[in-house]
Amino acid sequence: MRFEVYNPSDIKPYGLLNPNGEILAEEDIPPLSNEELLYLYRTMLFSRIIDEKTLSYQRQGRMLTYAPNLGQEAAQVGSAYAMEEGDWLVPSFRELGAWLIRGVPLKNIYLYWYGNEWGSHMPEGIKVLPISVPIASQLQHATGIGMSINIKGEKDVVVAYVGDGGTSQGDFHEALNFAAVFKAPVVFVIQNNQYAISVPRKEQTASATLAQKALAYGMPGILVDGNAIFAVYKVTKEAIHRARRGEGPTLIEAYT
Repeated sequence: MRFEVYNPSDIKPYGLLNPNGEILAEEDIPPLSNEELLYLYRTMLFSRIIDEKTLSYQRQGRMLTYAPNLGQEAAQVGSAYAMEEGDWLVPSFRELGAWLIRGVPLKNIYLYWYGNEWGSHMPEGIKVLPISVPIASQLQHATGIGMSINIKGEKDVVVAYVGDGGTSQGDFHEALNFAAVFKAPVVFVIQNNQYAISVPRKEQTASATLAQKALAYGMPGILVDGNAIFAVYKVTKEAIHRARRGEGPTLIEAYT
């Protein structure tokens, strides 16, 4: 199991390719079909197109606010695609690619950003929580869902997202602590785009990595190249399998 041998303090992100684009280890490449690869590529491309168009609406004053997703498509699509049908997705507010993978209609996404309450009403069967506006507060919800899954004896898993800035919030630490103590089946994914709005990463924490914060709570952590969709998919899949086996939460830092 990769998490048992990985040092979350290692500042070199886990990846499957070298700088020349060559595969480091064939056995690490996920067994995805050509159809799946095309689907992942199209979803990333579609996410980029939607993102650029929506940002233009916001800049034109046709939309009050919008959190762009530029450069985070692989981290979102790769991690969400690792989930099973019955799993829960708990987003922050930059998970456009993950929403698309999990079947959230584009209409709902636009309704939300235009301020229509029906944007948060997910169609039946889509286990995606609405955006929780206070930074990192959604992680408490994710841990709560995970604990309820254990109480009910189910095998579902929760994948929850947060930005690098969210790791400075108390909710982040409370959620991880509870999840670890009660072995909640939650995979926490940090999308580290290196800035919390305007605050650079170096002014948020003195930690070598954000992944190493997992050590204090007794859970595995891993830093992964967030621009490498196969690497993100692989580590998220392993973390989900671990949670489904009852081994508790995992912290993934996707560096973009």
